[in-house]
Amino acid sequence: MATVVLFHSAIGLNDGIHAMAQVLSDAGHRVHTPDYYDGHVFDATSDGIRYRDEVGFPTLAKRASAAIEGLPGPLVFGGFSLGAAMAQSMGKRDPRAAGSLLFHAGGVAQKTSWNSSVPLQIHHSQGDPWIEAGHPEKLVASVAEAGAPASLFVYPGSGHLFADPTHAEYEPQLAELMWSRVLSFLEHEATRPQASPDA
Repeated sequence: MATVVLFHSAIGLNDGIHAMAQVLSDAGHRVHTPDYYDGHVFDATSDGIRYRDEVGFPTLAKRASAAIEGLPGPLVFGGFSLGAAMAQSMGKRDPRAAGSLLFHAGGVAQKTSWNSSVPLQIHHSQGDPWIEAGHPEKLVASVAEAGAPASLFVYPGSGHLFADPTHAEYEPQLAELMWSRVLSFLEHEATRPQASPDA
């Protein structure tokens, strides 16, 4: 059993996030869904992005960090779209990190440092308009170079939030496949013994 922190997308902590968190809870994992939007939820992605830009990403990141400050590790950090940036940052820097799951997101534009004890999975659709070409592959390469397991799964279609059962882009078969891979990751990768800092 893993402890998973799921960060919501730019539309906020809505019913879709709770439904997706329930998938992991039903499999026996402990799941936390911090609200770094302070209760703001949006129907339109554009409105959520406007709020993100008004508040500023650094402030949102501080809120996200503060919301989980008291959680004991190890933690698997997961995030959807905007939330994946939180999951990537904490997977990279937080000493409690035992894994990083990026949903509907693409990683970074350049090589980055990574911890060899933090495995990574990225999930997005082939034609996702929010994915910058080559970014997921660069992040996977950086993680693999650091010595951690890293996988990129690309799904048919162009839906951005295809795993969100409350969203118009929801694709049940793709979501089921994605969650099967995530559950395997949590069972076999994110629960493996972590290397000692002195090793």
